[in-house]
Amino acid sequence: MAAERRPPRGSTIVPGLAYSALGLRTLTVIWLTVSLTLVGLALWRGHLWLWVAVGLWWIGTGYDAWRRLEGRRPRLWPAVLIALAAIYGVGWEVTEIHPLAPFERFDKMRPYLIALTQPDLLTYPTERQVLRIPVEVPCIHAPSPKEVRGEARVWLSADCAQPGDLLTLHGEGFPTGPSLELWWVNPIGERQRILQEGRPLSPQVDTMGRFQTTFIAPRAVPLGFEPPPGQSQTHFLELHIVRVIGGPRPSEALLEVAEKMGETVAIALLATTFAVLIAAPLSFLAARNLMGGSPLTRLIYYAMRGFLNIVRSVEPLIFGIVFVVWVGLGSFAGMLALMVHSIAALGKLFSEVVEHIDPGPVEALTATGANRLQVIRYAVVPQVVPEFVSFAVYRWDINVRMSTIIGFVGGGGIGFRLSEWIRLSAYRQVATAVIGIALVVMALDYVSAQVRRRIV
Repeated sequence: MAAERRPPRGSTIVPGLAYSALGLRTLTVIWLTVSLTLVGLALWRGHLWLWVAVGLWWIGTGYDAWRRLEGRRPRLWPAVLIALAAIYGVGWEVTEIHPLAPFERFDKMRPYLIALTQPDLLTYPTERQVLRIPVEVPCIHAPSPKEVRGEARVWLSADCAQPGDLLTLHGEGFPTGPSLELWWVNPIGERQRILQEGRPLSPQVDTMGRFQTTFIAPRAVPLGFEPPPGQSQTHFLELHIVRVIGGPRPSEALLEVAEKMGETVAIALLATTFAVLIAAPLSFLAARNLMGGSPLTRLIYYAMRGFLNIVRSVEPLIFGIVFVVWVGLGSFAGMLALMVHSIAALGKLFSEVVEHIDPGPVEALTATGANRLQVIRYAVVPQVVPEFVSFAVYRWDINVRMSTIIGFVGGGGIGFRLSEWIRLSAYRQVATAVIGIALVVMALDYVSAQVRRRIV
């Protein structure tokens, strides 16, 4: 018997050649892919340590190939560790990871964390007396105190300010019973509460009916509404004198969150329902075991698979932007965005369910002369319906969460209102919305889990 032909030891200079000569095709492809990746990263970033990693990878794989040629136990793991270290090192650099940033900038997050402990859930019927003080933003003249008189007297330390400037408000002649609130109104009528360390600022009136409080002028003008250079806009500082005249009741934010969460669930429900009705028949065209009979059906199979993969690769947020431009702001755009993405996602899942059915009933019906539609109706559908229902319920659960994000680009639901509250720094209302979203998602997750457990 002829001696077994062994690759020359010199082939380990290019380890991929040695792997190929040994018949290790998969390892050859992996070696070539990793080598090109490391060289590409070294050319892209230009770091010396990356070129060192390329050399060590080459040496490590060459050593592994030499051991295989000598019939010894393979030892590829050192080279693999080197390649992973290089790839993750570039990833760390590109993502600009700063482990201490969350601690150094914790003050930016503090208002949100405080608001989560004080959601806007209940309110009390009140009557309000409002004193308005105009403030020019930014300053185009020397600032001077601004005074407003009524039943009480208030004056502001400056009649103009830059965003971020420190202002002091004084008052005298106020009753001690009612509470005081400070609000800032921008030129387009948007009103936001003045905050101090993440908490709504409420000046305290002393026994003489006087108060003094200091706050920071907020950056309250939306993008696109800034004044031209050398000009100012008139903002208003509002002092609300609030008297409670009744018992507790649901707050306006709580009622709006409940309404918008219902809208969000409806968007997800309709998007999922329409997606199931379309994806279910399309999934049969994307199942290899049903579409492999002729060149035409194979062409349909590949076309359908390609269509589902392309649509599925586009994030729902992108579809949301497209449909907001197409059909306008609102829930309809959000529903269409989720529906299109769900069609592709469910079509892929449904087709895999069809491909893993028991072939026995299919073969039995085919042997009796049944056509393709009859085979699908009586041999395939009964097997896939439970899985289809399970995936549909799970997709509804996913779409409820996605619809919150779709709202940020104008797709309706709670996300749209949440984005406005975040922009206006209405932290207590944001906390109410976050709690509402969490409760609804938890409830739907429980319901969908129970449905899947009973069906599958």
